[in-house]
Amino acid sequence: MAQRSPFRFALPLLALAGGFFAAWSIASQPGTPPRADPPAAPPRNPFTAAVAGLGEVEPASETIAIGTDLAGLIAAVHVRPGDRVPAGAALLSLDDRRLRAVVAEAEAARIVARANRAEAEASLASAEAERRRAALDADRYRALVRGEVAASRQRLEAAEADARKAEASVALARARIAAAEAAAEQAEAVLARARVDLDKTVLRAPIAGTVLRVNARPGEYAQPGGVEPPIVFGDLSVLHVRVQVDEADAPRLMPEADARAFLRGDGTRSAPLAFVRLEPLARPKRFLSNAPGERVDTRVVEAIYRLAPEALPVQIGQMLDVFIAAAPRGPALAAR
Repeated sequence: MAQRSPFRFALPLLALAGGFFAAWSIASQPGTPPRADPPAAPPRNPFTAAVAGLGEVEPASETIAIGTDLAGLIAAVHVRPGDRVPAGAALLSLDDRRLRAVVAEAEAARIVARANRAEAEASLASAEAERRRAALDADRYRALVRGEVAASRQRLEAAEADARKAEASVALARARIAAAEAAAEQAEAVLARARVDLDKTVLRAPIAGTVLRVNARPGEYAQPGGVEPPIVFGDLSVLHVRVQVDEADAPRLMPEADARAFLRGDGTRSAPLAFVRLEPLARPKRFLSNAPGERVDTRVVEAIYRLAPEALPVQIGQMLDVFIAAAPRGPALAAR
């Protein structure tokens, strides 16, 4: 009779121990972790059916990028971001020494042109007087010849030649006056252009408003068509919200419908919006919400709404979540 091994139960015991250990490990695991509250309350659609979109806060005048068509060194910046200025207030000054010299030169040229015109007018007066004298002499000699008074025909011919010469001198003087007047007008135009260029060295506020950004410092070089405008400006007395609505939802957009804007990151704070206008041109989508399933290869219709400045603590360029009341989706739309 074969002797039984003392280790014949080792493997079953190890398997049983492993099963108990696995059961204990599973049982000792913590349960479903508690659901954490979001860091900020998300916005909730306040309407039964609505069209949603992202809105950008902008001035009622839209953002005005104030630039220059002159190149030159920046001499002084007269404003800071946040300054409220009246229309025509100086915002920035370029170095104007060269243009001041051009204006002075143009003023001197104008003086010379005026003097030349005055000289031409005096020459015309002298030529006309000489023409009258020569004409009288010629008439006198003609009368003498007709009356058979002893008079030299040579004297008569000389008098008539003097009269014709005086007539030509008058015509020449008038031509000189015309040239002098043209030169004077040209000098005036050059001076006016120089003064306009000198005035352009000071960038001024086109309307009463607020300085939103200053991208210029004294000593920097201002160049027309730069990457960033020297001054960004706008009228903040009334705020607008530019809402982008996907073209798929555009047919449901009703201008008269109620609309409400929510602060991003704080869905408990909102304010009503008043419709202003619809932009007639659809544009590629610029604002992205990064929501799952968001389409980026689409065009949008932009709706402009008015927001009371005190309704929400917002800054120009800030994004808002906007809901616009709309008719419920029809069966065809719902199927999509």
